[in-house]
Amino acid sequence: MITLRFLVLALGLLLASDAIAGKRSNTLEFAFQRETDFVDRIHTDSRESSLLSSAIYDTLLYQDPATGQVTGLLAKSWTWVDERTLDLDLREGVKFHNGDAFDADDVVYTVGFVIDPQNRLRQQESSFLFVKAAEKLGSHKVRLTLNRAEPVAEFQLAARFIMWPAKYTQAQGHMIHATRPVGTGPYRAREVAPGKGITLTAYEGYFDGPKPKAKIPTVNIRIIPDLQTQVAELMAGRLDFAQDMPPDQAENLRLNPALKVLYGDTIRITFLSFDTAQRAGESALKDERVRRAIAHAIDRDAIANRLIGGGSKALLAQCHPAMNHCAQDLPRVAYDPAKARELLAAAGQSNLTLNFAAAIDLKTVAEAIQGYLTAVGIRTRIETAPLPTWRTNFLGGKSQMSVLSWGGGGIYDTSAALPVFFDGGNADYARDAEVSDWIKQASSTMDQTRRAQLFRQALTRIADKTYTVPLYTNTANYVMTSEVDYTTTRVDVPVLSQIGWK
Repeated sequence: MITLRFLVLALGLLLASDAIAGKRSNTLEFAFQRETDFVDRIHTDSRESSLLSSAIYDTLLYQDPATGQVTGLLAKSWTWVDERTLDLDLREGVKFHNGDAFDADDVVYTVGFVIDPQNRLRQQESSFLFVKAAEKLGSHKVRLTLNRAEPVAEFQLAARFIMWPAKYTQAQGHMIHATRPVGTGPYRAREVAPGKGITLTAYEGYFDGPKPKAKIPTVNIRIIPDLQTQVAELMAGRLDFAQDMPPDQAENLRLNPALKVLYGDTIRITFLSFDTAQRAGESALKDERVRRAIAHAIDRDAIANRLIGGGSKALLAQCHPAMNHCAQDLPRVAYDPAKARELLAAAGQSNLTLNFAAAIDLKTVAEAIQGYLTAVGIRTRIETAPLPTWRTNFLGGKSQMSVLSWGGGGIYDTSAALPVFFDGGNADYARDAEVSDWIKQASSTMDQTRRAQLFRQALTRIADKTYTVPLYTNTANYVMTSEVDYTTTRVDVPVLSQIGWK
């Protein structure tokens, strides 16, 4: 470890003067560890699409990433007519990157697209379908009618309800946003090169509002899957900003005077998903004792403290403690390898082999879990894949057991954590109708006492049945050059338009 730290320090000193990125070039070189198949949060909801969407597009409302407060963005103000009717007054003078003027027609078109079941968007039920219709009341006034009372409607409108230009999208088809995205955000996409990266340039015509204007003229996002390569690029001055660096590597990089490390809180959680419903075929995971044995076999505190670090905490429930109505007094499943072996023996599964899937960025976590399971006699075959491939398999019912993370769109409410995994849809591997009903009721009533009761019932049953194993809260780990000026927020990805130079 001492030798590695010395090399980090020495190499950084040798190469710091040979920087080819950074302030001198006025281009921010930014690394993604994995590629996303879409840059917009309408088509997909990942950390990468969240970062890119915030830069390229705007939503109707805006959730401040530091405070969590909701204010107007493309909608300058809004009024609740009743609990299912919302009138929005739109900001005038806003233009899309292609020059089209933003108005009510763009809202009506985009909302109509995201709520059309035929479009089969990911997480469509949980993220969009609380809206029933969008009606134009004037050139810059829209009425949204809801299918139900939605207690977190304003947060939802600030999350994935980005606005597309209607004429451009209708003429080109909605898939155009995968390669030639057009929004109203502080950055415009200059080039999208699948497998390589994305280049963004500051949008000079961005309006004055709560979202910051771009501070750096050009952002070059590169796909660099290997973390060691990211470290080498940072120390060589060819990379300015990297995220999700393992804590041990991040701490070593602190010794380099040309670099700095920041940790931020997030509401993203990581957990194990079990194929209780046997969607991927018959397996021992149908037995509650096997699932409970796996829960007892994993030292979640050790994973949170030693592997993840940066303030990560072991989870007690299938939601983040900072979320509204996330019960924190559920019975704790202790790390107990002896109990795990006892349960496996009782289930007749002392020599068990399971398929275990993970996206590439969670490979290290999967390997740690594999070690714990091996110790109690469970063999696992780890299958890692790029995020798009892993997601396709997971949503296609091919996951026997997966480790995955979920950020809930940055919404501080348990309704953002549970529905997508327990609504009977493609991501639901429990298929418990009673749990689904409780969550549906809790997500559609304004009675906060009732919501808390229903979420507690759902969380208790999920824990009792071990439908999942909540693992840990995620942290946002950032490594950047000393020239970069950035303050962490409560979201789990950096806000590009808030990054500047010192």
